[in-house]
Amino acid sequence: MKKYFLGLTILLFSLNFSYANLNYKSIEEVKSLNYELFEEIGFDENKMNFVSRVIYSTYKKAQHMSSEGASPQKAISLDKEAEKMLLRVLSHAELKRFNSLKHKLK
Repeated sequence: MKKYFLGLTILLFSLNFSYANLNYKSIEEVKSLNYELFEEIGFDENKMNFVSRVIYSTYKKAQHMSSEGASPQKAISLDKEAEKMLLRVLSHAELKRFNSLKHKLK
């Protein structure tokens, strides 16, 4: 039980820090900052727009959750929710490539 809680806490902090350091001001800013990365993955314009919207909404939700002092379980649900949204447009191979390059997001 302690290992599970520790893992969830670490996940919450990593999500918080990864999204808190980005400071996106708009969806278009997300797209413009990551345009080359999206092209490298092979996204067309529609996929770039959708992925940018998902990133921005996840960023805003994480920002709100951190200000409210959210539990680690909510961080996991936020990550799963983002993955479900991405799978609406992306194939599993594209999602895998995106997740492998996710650390390069600006």
